[in-house]
Amino acid sequence: MASDVLQKLKPDKRTAIEESLLLEFTHHPVTEAQVARIVKGAGISRGAFYNYFKDVPDAYRYLYQIAIQDIHQAIRQNERRGENLVDEARQFIKNTQNSKYYELFQMHYHYNEVYVTRLVAPLEPHAEIQWAEMTLIHDTIRCALIEPGTTDARLHQLEKVLKILEE
Repeated sequence: MASDVLQKLKPDKRTAIEESLLLEFTHHPVTEAQVARIVKGAGISRGAFYNYFKDVPDAYRYLYQIAIQDIHQAIRQNERRGENLVDEARQFIKNTQNSKYYELFQMHYHYNEVYVTRLVAPLEPHAEIQWAEMTLIHDTIRCALIEPGTTDARLHQLEKVLKILEE
């Protein structure tokens, strides 16, 4: 993960680095990203880049985590089931589509998903429904961001399946 040194930078310097990372990873998959473009855009040296990040995938994971946190902050945490889960998925999609990270998420799902460790849901007794809901919601969001024209149909499909799970 990104070094602690990065967190100690002045906010304007860290913002410049994050904006340069966003520009790079919005337009280039991780496999084609170049440290040279990132450091030029951020106004830092190549050595500084490697002082902050282990490598390009590490820089990507750092930026992706920021994007996820930013999008999630806009959604209220709600433990209730059913329609609220669909509303939260809808809100997440809308927030993402209206954020500066929208193209980053599209690149993520098309090319870069492999660079971010997927969390493995803990195997808990009697938690099968919650696991199914989580899996369905995340896949609905993923598909809606890849194919925005299908968002309403996918959310409707999610709503129907969640109702079946409630029965």
